[in-house]
Amino acid sequence: MRLPRFHRARPGNAVVVSDDDVLEAAVRVFVASPEASLADVGRHARVELREMRARFGTREAVIDRVIMRGARRIARGAVLEDGTPAEQIALLVARLWDDQEPVAPFITLGVRAHLRVPVEETLAPARALFADAVARGAHDGTLRADVSPRAVAWLIEQSVLDCLEALARGLMEDEDGRTFVMRQALATAGLGWTDAAAVTDAVTRRIS
Repeated sequence: MRLPRFHRARPGNAVVVSDDDVLEAAVRVFVASPEASLADVGRHARVELREMRARFGTREAVIDRVIMRGARRIARGAVLEDGTPAEQIALLVARLWDDQEPVAPFITLGVRAHLRVPVEETLAPARALFADAVARGAHDGTLRADVSPRAVAWLIEQSVLDCLEALARGLMEDEDGRTFVMRQALATAGLGWTDAAAVTDAVTRRIS
């Protein structure tokens, strides 16, 4: 397991581990063992338990910070690439899935009641991109127009979160996660399953 980088904080030999490095260690620890303790995270980050408590408070606070950091990363990295509106949705969903699949166990820890609202607020830039693609698809008749693009975008976002949770709970053992979540998102956007499969296959070839 890769140990965190150390950053010198003052002259002499004293070094500290940054909060970001602790959170990186927390991801590895909790993915390997979702029931790991704050002390377990501290040992892997080379931070004493007393300092972990002073800096983060509790195990749950560390988990919350990791989840929110992941949401901010998604928001910063969300872009619409070239293609039809359906292809753009599939591409964005695929990028989100590839980014978040390694930390899917956090979803079960994870987008809990007290975090759902701040996570959704943080993901607003990604949701706006989905809404833009849905609106253009509704205008040209390729995507659903019976529900507002904003509502469809929210449903797509929730479908990604639901699929991550299903993966973390072991309910997708027989499915290719990325393919499944792209098809689910496209079905939510109004495509029939055969059209959703065709778009997904084309996008998969493009990014493979």
